[in-house]
Amino acid sequence: MIKIGKLADYALLITDYLALSSDSLCTTDELSKATHLPVATVRKLLKKLVDAKLVNSYLGSNGGYSLSTPPPEISIASVIVAVEGPIAITECAISAGSCSLSKECHLKENWGILNKFFVDTLTNISIADMSQAMSENLVKFNLGLKP
Repeated sequence: MIKIGKLADYALLITDYLALSSDSLCTTDELSKATHLPVATVRKLLKKLVDAKLVNSYLGSNGGYSLSTPPPEISIASVIVAVEGPIAITECAISAGSCSLSKECHLKENWGILNKFFVDTLTNISIADMSQAMSENLVKFNLGLKP
């Protein structure tokens, strides 16, 4: 099974809430309540998102968090990478020679092509897209395919 980790999924919930609240700063407690995630998890993910420059942090009594750029400019791939690191559907798709079978494997080039398609798909879908009901046609459009 190809699976996006829980923390990346949770980070997408947080960025979605920030996108929907783009006219105001959100506190850690507010994000925790809105997403039903523990405060410690929200803090951990916000640190990763701030480090990746996807979220801005403002200190002080009126401080909080906001997205660093408009939601249509933040891809779901960038959120996943901020939390989990490079996206790869197989070990050999991360880097050449990372798999002990890479010298004998005739599938690695195809896995590389499929991984690129997968990453491109996640890169072409923004957190703004994720905030609305998506149709298969929207995804195809974002990929430059005929709906």
